[in-house]
Amino acid sequence: MRRALRFAAAIVLVGCAPVAAQTRPAPKSAPKPKPVPFERVYLSLNGMFQTAGSDFEDRLTYRENAEDAQVDTNYSLKSGPGLDIAGGFVVVRGLGIGVGVTHFSQSSGASITASIPHPFFFNQSRSITGDVGELKREELGVHLQVRGVFPIGRHMQVMMFGGPSFYKVEQVLVSSIRYTDSYPYDVAAFDGAVTTSGEESKIGANLGGDFGYFFTRQVGVGIGAQYMRANLDFPSADGGTVDVKAGGFQVVGGLRLRF
Repeated sequence: MRRALRFAAAIVLVGCAPVAAQTRPAPKSAPKPKPVPFERVYLSLNGMFQTAGSDFEDRLTYRENAEDAQVDTNYSLKSGPGLDIAGGFVVVRGLGIGVGVTHFSQSSGASITASIPHPFFFNQSRSITGDVGELKREELGVHLQVRGVFPIGRHMQVMMFGGPSFYKVEQVLVSSIRYTDSYPYDVAAFDGAVTTSGEESKIGANLGGDFGYFFTRQVGVGIGAQYMRANLDFPSADGGTVDVKAGGFQVVGGLRLRF
């Protein structure tokens, strides 16, 4: 009898074991980590230093004393400070779009070499040389940019960018010269230049990089290097054109903000 009871109890325990295993609660899966938040809006306010741009020249030809007079003007551009502002929006992590604005103003000089026909004799032109100062150049650039945004840890961020640029440039050009001479008119002396101011616009391109260090998630400082360029054609006084290049290599530095 006891053997029969033991046998029955063993059968019951074996049958209940799968049921107990099925009713045991499954272990909970680990929660998925939340994505690290990132700021979508960026803004930079910079001082800028633009290196000397490409010098350019203009040759004027006109009739005087029944022959062709010729005036060659070589314009020298100076380096100088400017202003740079840029901002934009991060579309997806690592990729943003934005716009930058640069302003540069500088006054530079030009050297003049002229050949003025003699009033009495053919093929005996007088040579004239002189210098002109304070020829103002003003550049305003608007730059559309696609930006690669690469955070490095919590405090650093690198950006690479490029895109088209729109430049509006105002340039003072020499339109004619003044000179003095006296009998027998074998020698003439430079006595100044007549200038005119022109304004032209053109589409160009830009590219560059920027490094920022952030003291908090929103506020930091940074430094960058960029190259902007547009080629403009200004009308010359004798009906030709003057090739003027705007922009150049620029170093920027200042405040960085992100939100």
